[in-house]
Amino acid sequence: MLGAARHLRQVYQRAFCVLIFLVLTTGSAKQDIIDKVVATVDRQIIMLSDVRAVTELGVLVMGSNEGSETQVISRLVNRVLILVEVDRFLVSEPLQPEIQRRIDELKEHHSTVKSFETAWKSVGMTEERLYRLIRNDLRIDSYLRQRFTSTAEPTNAELLQYHKENQVLYVHNGSRLPFNDARELVRDDLLEERRQVIIQNWIARLHESVEIVYVP
Repeated sequence: MLGAARHLRQVYQRAFCVLIFLVLTTGSAKQDIIDKVVATVDRQIIMLSDVRAVTELGVLVMGSNEGSETQVISRLVNRVLILVEVDRFLVSEPLQPEIQRRIDELKEHHSTVKSFETAWKSVGMTEERLYRLIRNDLRIDSYLRQRFTSTAEPTNAELLQYHKENQVLYVHNGSRLPFNDARELVRDDLLEERRQVIIQNWIARLHESVEIVYVP
């Protein structure tokens, strides 16, 4: 209990320092950026600006960028847990063009480059931090694809059942595709669904191995 209290005190102290730094360094801006700690994962800090970057800029490669603040924080916690595993193994670095392509995709959601820069600066993001965030998300994606690729090949009966339950997903020119025409798509979707279940179970086990603190 004392250890947890001491850890929280350290978190709040670091958060206060971050807040003071942001206020002092944005005095000339039209609006001060207020940041705070929202969670720690094995003493790694997740900031409110991280949450805002995900929800307002859509910078998260791994998982959805949408949802409530609590849901986004949960996904960011998972991201930190996975990054710890990524750093333990030899994961190939994403190439510079790949990172730049992802940045260009984000820019496409804004009318001008200037509006894009204004958007990421408004949530406390820096160019270096944005680059690092996208780089790490691409490393996570590469790691998950390498580690979780093979699942049991579904039987024809399982494919038929999946197609029956998800017919709305298999439409071409306004008409639902019969099973024989959609079979490969159904197989890929079912395998991916099973893969995601395996990944989520793995992440749940990661949660049990570290101390996670949510800061109200």
